Amino acid sequence: MSSTHAFSGIPVSSRPAKPRESGLTMLIDWGIGPAAEEDLLKTSSEYIDLAKIAVGISGLLDKDVLTTKLGTYRKYGVKPFPGGQFLEYAVGKGLEDVFLKEAGEAGFQMIEVSDNTVPFEPAFKTELIRKAKEDFGFVVLGEVGSKISATEIEPFVADVRQCLDAGAWKVFVEAADLLDGQDLRVDLVEALNNEFKLEQLIFELPGWWLGSEGMLKIEVLNRLFKELGSDVNLANVDQGDVLYLETQRRKTGVSGF
Repeated sequence: MSSTHAFSGIPVSSRPAKPRESGLTMLIDWGIGPAAEEDLLKTSSEYIDLAKIAVGISGLLDKDVLTTKLGTYRKYGVKPFPGGQFLEYAVGKGLEDVFLKEAGEAGFQMIEVSDNTVPFEPAFKTELIRKAKEDFGFVVLGEVGSKISATEIEPFVADVRQCLDAGAWKVFVEAADLLDGQDLRVDLVEALNNEFKLEQLIFELPGWWLGSEGMLKIEVLNRLFKELGSDVNLANVDQGDVLYLETQRRKTGVSGF
């Protein structure tokens, strides 16, 4: 860490500076207000790479509020994007092109293409990724996995490959599909690690929507660090957990959130 940090006389393990390809932290934004966002980024932006405006929250905000929110993230070097479930909702109404157009107009430069609540045919999903990247100019994050039922390893790996081949920058591993009950699907993690570069994947941490959030999040984090190392890309990090997660990456705090 640089000499501008407090306690600069105490050596702490270094990490690549932003923009980086590995060790990414994705903040989940449930509608953080302007003042709280500014405060959070003043203290933590060095450790936040991406920010997901969760689910369909982008569509609930006043246009000026959303534009300001996105601009604040970019000012601090954080890349915001709308939740993939919002695009799934638009697809269900046949409005994916409208979604992509309005996402660009709002100021998004990155989007997520997921199908974990509304399954897409593989050809449609890959075409949507290609369209978003080539026709609308977005950086695309793919997502693989289901919130409804477990996906077998072979089709899971194939879906990740298809997302990357279609032009996705990185691919999220859906938290619900990463778990077997309360346990990490280590066989799935190993298969993904064997097939892809670690930097190509972003593993979602479980949140309150999966139940038993506190201990479950700790266990999944520790297992992912054990299996993949502390530079694994992680998503769904709450605003109050950003700095604590960074202490875990650098081994300067006790284990767990």
